[in-house]
Amino acid sequence: MNSVSQIKVITCGSVDDGKSTLVGRILSETNNILTDQEAKLKVISKRYGTTKDPLDYALLMDGLQDEREQGITIDVAYKYINYKNKRLVFCDSPGHSQYTKNVVTAASNCNIGIILIDAAKGVLEQTKRHVAILDFVGIRSVIFAINKIDTIRYNKSKYLQIKKNVDQILKNYSFKTKFIIPISALKNENITKKSNKLQWYKGKNLLDLLISIKVLENKIKESFLPIQHVHRPNRMIRHYMGTATGQNLKKGKAVYVLPSNQKTKIKNIFYNNKKQKQTLHNYPASIETTTEIDIVRGDVIVSNINSFDVGNCFNASVVVTSNDSLIAGRQYLARIHNKETKITITKIRKKIDINSGKALESSELLINDIGEIEFDTNEKIVFTKFDHSKQLGSFVIIDLENNNVVSAGKINFALRRSGNIFQNQFEINKTSRAKFLKQSPKCIWFTGISGSGKTTIASALEKSLFKQNKLTYFLDADNLRAGINKDLGFAQQDRVENIRRIAEIAKLMVDAGLIVIVAAISPYVRERQFAKSLFDKKEFFEVFVNTPLKVCLKRDPKGLYKKAKKDKNMNKTGLGANYEKPRNPNLEIDTSKQKTDEIVKNLIKKAFS
Repeated sequence: MNSVSQIKVITCGSVDDGKSTLVGRILSETNNILTDQEAKLKVISKRYGTTKDPLDYALLMDGLQDEREQGITIDVAYKYINYKNKRLVFCDSPGHSQYTKNVVTAASNCNIGIILIDAAKGVLEQTKRHVAILDFVGIRSVIFAINKIDTIRYNKSKYLQIKKNVDQILKNYSFKTKFIIPISALKNENITKKSNKLQWYKGKNLLDLLISIKVLENKIKESFLPIQHVHRPNRMIRHYMGTATGQNLKKGKAVYVLPSNQKTKIKNIFYNNKKQKQTLHNYPASIETTTEIDIVRGDVIVSNINSFDVGNCFNASVVVTSNDSLIAGRQYLARIHNKETKITITKIRKKIDINSGKALESSELLINDIGEIEFDTNEKIVFTKFDHSKQLGSFVIIDLENNNVVSAGKINFALRRSGNIFQNQFEINKTSRAKFLKQSPKCIWFTGISGSGKTTIASALEKSLFKQNKLTYFLDADNLRAGINKDLGFAQQDRVENIRRIAEIAKLMVDAGLIVIVAAISPYVRERQFAKSLFDKKEFFEVFVNTPLKVCLKRDPKGLYKKAKKDKNMNKTGLGANYEKPRNPNLEIDTSKQKTDEIVKNLIKKAFS
């Protein structure tokens, strides 16, 4: 291990607040620029520089061509600086709001945050957002650097006004240590030495302030190893590999495997291809157990079972980092330590107004929103509260359709129902019911825009099956909206919840041995995929009623298209707008080209053969 202690620092703030210039200046003043880097800096400063000086220090951080040409930071840049027996790692993050994901990623690995504020502009919305993000990811020490103090002629009263505004913001957050300091990165004022032009400021310069801060980290009382990979050098041996936290996992010690609660002992510990007596904190390790038990990726080996929790229903805080919003009722993929599982957002509890810090009601969270949600996981997972362990208490949510990371999150606590619900297995099950009814239970799901003919074909299908002595049930979306779904409107989040409920009801009916026929616009691919995921492999049959829009407009059986022409505020999803066509339906039909009897006959042949 290196004897020089390491401090990870993120610099953030609004666009053009001087983040890259600050880190570039620190590199220069601490002699951490190599000769060839300085020569290159002179060349690119002539071409891309935005200052009058021969060296534009911001360009040291802008490694991408687009960054230099646009004069902005896009990616996170990392620079390493040695200063007074300290190793400083600077993470220079983007200022634009569309790159919030980069800020969250960088900040999650840092100990201290520096938020730059342009002295001439003062506190901006992006400043407040970055304060919220640093608090969100668990950074406990923050420095507000009031930069470009030279542009306001080192005016103390203007600095104090900004300081007052910052103090007001900080009332909503829980930083342990916080500092406010006036600087000029361009002029090297108060960076590595006190400025003569800031005689009224009595504190330390920025670098000395940085290294004086005592880094606060979560105290790890118990050791654990989240399993990332199971390695089998031969058929007799299994090594369970991951990054260890703590040093209490020792050879010969009894350990538990969660969530299964299996107990075993450690036979061998390997690190760097050598046997070790114990794990090293934050270092990779490979563990061999004395007994052969079922351990898979996402399980966690722990030293004390009482210090860790297992659950499947959670309250969590999230920050949305992509254009794919978080919607109540929608299913996503979550990655919690090394565990991946499908989750359903059951409730959006609130959205935080970053300007006031107040909680607002919301049914969805959009890009850059910070809020609180409740979600259920398909499987029980091992976790702790975020405050106890970032590793076991943080997660990311991924869109199942495009694999984008939608948001980052942290677990606040498990809900009371978590772990209290157990699925019972009964002697009379789906197989026995199907056998009694002499039929194969199935869900036939019709999707298509309004007026396409879903209900007509679905009703004709039910009649034909009934004549064959098949026990069926027809779930029509409009009929359900008159009863169980009458509390739902037609906004996106309501449409999502509408399909979730219909799918769950259809699942119960298939479990009862019935042939269930569903007719619902179901405009979103994600919700149709969710519905399909509830059923066994051959139980779900998707029918895309792909009748041309012009035909549907002419039919207009409910008068919705005429109403939409008059009412510009009407939600037009399902009326040919924003409908997401199925990519690989089991059957595609066009009711304008085929007769109903022919469609039904072909459908039965394909769905039940």
